[in-house]
Amino acid sequence: MKNTKGFTLVELLAVIVILSVVMMMAVTAIGPIMTRARKGALGEEGLALINAAERAYQLEQMKATSTIKATSSACFSLNWLNVNQYFDKGNGNKYYGSVLISYDKTKKTYTYKFWISNGTYVFDGMSRDDYDYELATDGDTASEDCGGIKEKGVVLCKTSGTSNDCKEIT
Repeated sequence: MKNTKGFTLVELLAVIVILSVVMMMAVTAIGPIMTRARKGALGEEGLALINAAERAYQLEQMKATSTIKATSSACFSLNWLNVNQYFDKGNGNKYYGSVLISYDKTKKTYTYKFWISNGTYVFDGMSRDDYDYELATDGDTASEDCGGIKEKGVVLCKTSGTSNDCKEIT
């Protein structure tokens, strides 16, 4: 009597081919989802960076020797915020960037812009109000001086070597 249990080689190969096709379809569908998730996560880090800069802006004003005043505009580098323990990610985590807090003396309001990168994607000069994760572009580093700001009177807090102080642009 012949044993009829099990699968033939042709049946096993057909199952393997079908599974391969299904996996390739799934992988191509998941790629864009992963990209959107990574950009979204970096954007959320940018918004958290704004919150950290707000905290730093307020707390640094309280220091007796601070150059930051309530009506100052200030640029904080991500690394300065990290070194001074306002933000938990820094250059060692491949995060680069900065936050510009601008004070409009006419309207008496503050606006916030952030530059942030994680070595893969970059948000370049994104405001809190205009934030959209799809606006992230490919790139490895973001500006650590608020897009090269040279506006007189802005306080720049940027870590260079061991110096962690803030200086007004003159």
